[in-house]
Amino acid sequence: MEVCILDTLLGVNEDGTSAHSASTTGGSQEAGLLHHTGHHLSITDMDTSITLFSEDALVGDALARGVDLREYAATVASDLAKVHSLHVGDYVAKRASLADLEMQVKDCDAMLASMVHLLEGFQLDLDKISAEIRDLQERSNDMSLKLKNRTGSQEHLSKVLEGLVITPDLIKKICEGEVNEFFLQHLLDLNKKMAYVKSQKGAHIRALKDVGPELERLRLKATEKIREFLLKKIDSLKTPNTNISIIQQNHLLKFKELYWFLLERYSEAAQEVRATYTTTTQQYYLASFEKYVKSLSSVQTIIADKGDLIGSAESQGTGSGGGWTAGMTGLFSNKNNQLKNRSNVYSLGERVQVLTTEDAGIILAHVAEEQRLKFPYEVIFKSINRLLMDNASSEYMFSTEFFFSTWRRGSKMAVADPATIGTVFADIFEPTLKFLQSALKQYIDASFDAVGVLLCIRLNSFHARLMQKRRIPCLENFMNLLNILLWPRFQAIMDLHIESLRKVGKVSVTKDCHPHFITRRYAEFSASILALNDGFDDALLVNSLVRLRNEVESLLFRMTDDIPQRKDKLILLINNHDLVSSILGEYAQLPCFDDERAYFDRSLESKTGEFVEEELKNEVGYLMEFVDRAELEKNLDTLDVSRFEAVASQFNNQWKQSIAQINASILQSFPNFQNGARILHAAFTLLLLFYKRFITLFEKRKNPRQNNESMFRHASRIRSQLRPTSATASSSTPFAAFSKPASATGPTPSSSGPNAFGCGSPRFMSDAASTSSFSSFLVGGRDSALKGNTPAAFAASRFRLESLHQLAFVSLEDDDL
Repeated sequence: MEVCILDTLLGVNEDGTSAHSASTTGGSQEAGLLHHTGHHLSITDMDTSITLFSEDALVGDALARGVDLREYAATVASDLAKVHSLHVGDYVAKRASLADLEMQVKDCDAMLASMVHLLEGFQLDLDKISAEIRDLQERSNDMSLKLKNRTGSQEHLSKVLEGLVITPDLIKKICEGEVNEFFLQHLLDLNKKMAYVKSQKGAHIRALKDVGPELERLRLKATEKIREFLLKKIDSLKTPNTNISIIQQNHLLKFKELYWFLLERYSEAAQEVRATYTTTTQQYYLASFEKYVKSLSSVQTIIADKGDLIGSAESQGTGSGGGWTAGMTGLFSNKNNQLKNRSNVYSLGERVQVLTTEDAGIILAHVAEEQRLKFPYEVIFKSINRLLMDNASSEYMFSTEFFFSTWRRGSKMAVADPATIGTVFADIFEPTLKFLQSALKQYIDASFDAVGVLLCIRLNSFHARLMQKRRIPCLENFMNLLNILLWPRFQAIMDLHIESLRKVGKVSVTKDCHPHFITRRYAEFSASILALNDGFDDALLVNSLVRLRNEVESLLFRMTDDIPQRKDKLILLINNHDLVSSILGEYAQLPCFDDERAYFDRSLESKTGEFVEEELKNEVGYLMEFVDRAELEKNLDTLDVSRFEAVASQFNNQWKQSIAQINASILQSFPNFQNGARILHAAFTLLLLFYKRFITLFEKRKNPRQNNESMFRHASRIRSQLRPTSATASSSTPFAAFSKPASATGPTPSSSGPNAFGCGSPRFMSDAASTSSFSSFLVGGRDSALKGNTPAAFAASRFRLESLHQLAFVSLEDDDL
């Protein structure tokens, strides 16, 4: 190829001669060249050929290196001839193999020809088989269609046979068998057949006419046996001491499909069964609750009556609660059963357990009678209502499941009207609920136990929530009626308490002005009401307690009208307010007591302040009056120093007697030691403050920076009046039994140390004996007032003394005058 290209480009002949030399030889050579090339070469053709063949790799390489194309063409032609010679030799050497190869190719061609023939035969066989398969497929489709038609006909025929054929076993069980689980299964089969016959009423089936009368006879026989069976089970409820729940669960609910068969196939018999059950259970529950309520009357204890109002006199009855008037009538008013219990007339006490205990609280009357147990009415109220709730819940669920559950009628589900679900329950329990409502109303209307009525209200609220949790609404109206009965009666009892306080006439007050029994009643009663209001926050209760509190305070002020001394009036008010505050303080953990307790604390603090001022006026009124007037003076220099000396001298001579008198007066006036300690603390604090104010006024009388000899002379005279000698102080100590000996007390403090009031000079005592005398005076005076040196009295006195010292040091430690 390359040689031809070069020859063509260079015009070289096949024998190696150039075209130019060939042209000189004559026309014969030119004809040979034309014969070799096939056409004449021109310059244009040459350019075209060069352009065309320059893309060849060898030609392009030769042109790029500038090789002489003629020489290069001759070299290539020579190499080609050598290669040709070598290949011709190889072919000659392998001619035998090539001959064998040719023979093998021929054999393969023959074999392939036979295979083609064989495959053509297979193709013919496959065509025949395909035709047979198509025939079989057509026959299979025909058979499938016939089978489908026969299957549909068989199913329809089976339904017809199942719905129409009445087996001898079915007839025997329905007509002769007992009513049991097997009877129930056959009854369900009979009901299916009847439902099918009814559904095929318009179909043209001749067998329906033959089967219809037989099914009707079986229906009548089945309904007769079912009616007798159910009425017999219901009649067993009339047997005394029968557990209705066992009969309902084990007999009636087990065969509830029997009633629904009656309801669907013989509604008159179903209505008779339902009416009989309603009447029987109605009488059963009414008789049972009448008997139970009557039995509880023997174990009831009466807490309060009309004579137990807060304003009633103690002489009307016995016990802490007041009198008893046998005027209650009704179910729980049997004279033989009026057992009085006055311990919880006003206080809540253990009665709150009826709310807090997790026990259902159902009382067994015969057990309680054997053990001679007695219960307040709220416990009986809880027992009756819990028993009612349990029985009502059980009856409601049974009635819903037995009379109004779903029933499969053929292929459809029949459901009772939801509006009629509570009809049976209402018919059964209506007389019982009316009886209980009447019995509870009879007691509530005659009750004067506000705490018990409020406990019943809380119990009724709890029972309502419990029924809501059970999702049983059957007693909702009954509990609402109880609330309508209880709340107005509670408010009426509160009004009676308030009215009794208004009607209290002249009240005799003891000379010691101790808390009045009416105040104790009020405190216990209000604490009980507030405790029962915890978590409810009923505004009605709060308003009623405010009204009651106002009447009690009005009564206390009326009591003070007959007391001539203002001090005794304050003592009476403080003791009564302290009693209320103490009782309310026992419930500090309940936030509902905060407002009421804070009110009495503020009142007690106000009355205490007034009493302390009144008490100090009786003992150190001259000091208080002088200090108050002196502080009103704009210029203290106008005050005569002798007036200071007179007040100081009087105070120095009377301070022991004054403190002893204050101590004894407070102890005798206030029976509550904590209250007495608080008041004594306040009295000594006020005394210290007046003493400090007196010293401050004296120092301001003259400017301390002025070295006025007269000022020091007068000050020394006052200090000499206020500073008793050691011997005098020691000899004047009437309670030396509480003073420690010198060997036990240690060294005598210096005269520059603080005195018993925390002050420096001027001071009341100047040595250890004086300090011991002052301390012993306070303790001894307390014990003398208590009429006995008891450990408790000494501890109480020591507590007050330490409180006084602590306050003195805190108040006056920066005033070392």
